[in-house]
Amino acid sequence: RNIMFWRTHIEAIHLRDNLYMLRVYGTDLINANTVALIGPEGVLLVDPGHPEMTGKQLAALPRLEDSRIRFVINSHAHPDHACANGELFRQGATIVGHSSVRKFFETSDAAPPRQPGDTPQLSYDDKITLRFDGEQVHLIHPSRAHTDGDTITVFKRANVIHTGDLFVNAAWPYMRGSSIDGYVAAQKLILSLTNDKTLIVPGHGPLARRADVEKSLWRMREARRRIAALIDEGLTVEKVVARRPLEDL
Repeated sequence: RNIMFWRTHIEAIHLRDNLYMLRVYGTDLINANTVALIGPEGVLLVDPGHPEMTGKQLAALPRLEDSRIRFVINSHAHPDHACANGELFRQGATIVGHSSVRKFFETSDAAPPRQPGDTPQLSYDDKITLRFDGEQVHLIHPSRAHTDGDTITVFKRANVIHTGDLFVNAAWPYMRGSSIDGYVAAQKLILSLTNDKTLIVPGHGPLARRADVEKSLWRMREARRRIAALIDEGLTVEKVVARRPLEDL
């Protein structure tokens, strides 16, 4: 699409300590929620989204001791989360993500044309910890849910979690080749990492708390239960859809 980036704006929401949530508004642009960790060692971004938004994201933050973007963490490889990888790599950032992110860029029809720096220079399989700007940043890979390369980012000191699209606040998750059982398992994992004071940054939607993830998890379990019951009745996909079994959810 011909996206009018000049009409977009960034809202910087202070989370805790030196952590901020960056939310895009002003157009119908689909851009992930970004988390920025700032401090004397530079800037760490989780899911910067489109490269056209990076300058506005930095401008929305308070005065930076060091404005260099040193690390970019991908919650997964979809363009509304990771399209800025190549540009930020050229500016000196190290891209970090699950090892399956490389496979997505190399094989998926949904990936943009690949350029140097798109795929992570630092990858992991199960979990990894970065220590940056006074924070322990834990990256955790769940079982396949939204994609096979999802990452949950936990800022331990600040008690903040970025979920990527494993949790979308106040909406159904985007499922294309995804697994609802994986989503259920991933959201159970997210809840196990939280307490009542945890701030949860979803892939899209407003800032959340533990209760919001619990509501999402209940809704997906209920959806799965209803659809499974109709499958057991022997209904075709068309007949299941015709019954509109999820309308009240």
